[in-house]
Amino acid sequence: MKSDFEQWVAAQVADTGPFTIFIVLIRIADDSVAPLKSSYAHMIGDEMSWLDMRALLDGAGVGWDGVAFFVGLGPEGGPLPDRAAAAKLKEVETGLQADPLLLNRGLFFDRLGRHMRIDEVDGH
Repeated sequence: MKSDFEQWVAAQVADTGPFTIFIVLIRIADDSVAPLKSSYAHMIGDEMSWLDMRALLDGAGVGWDGVAFFVGLGPEGGPLPDRAAAAKLKEVETGLQADPLLLNRGLFFDRLGRHMRIDEVDGH
């Protein structure tokens, strides 16, 4: 059975073809989430398994609990040029620092490749 991540990648590639994926590793604490590291890559096909992706993410050298993926497309479809992708990654990072609920605008997965959502915590 394919993980939620693998199903999403297959559906995304079927929908848009190749794309840029923005990757943000997340630490999850009791009632908070915090971005740890981020990067981007160009996804050309849907052959990436969750185990392969997790091995790449673990190579970042930080303990992470979740990962958020955001999709970017060039003006005429396909992956963004590197300069545009680097600028967009900065926007994603800044947005998540200001509002962690933006994780829900992307695809947010736990270490097992299962789709997750976050909700606002009532401080009372």
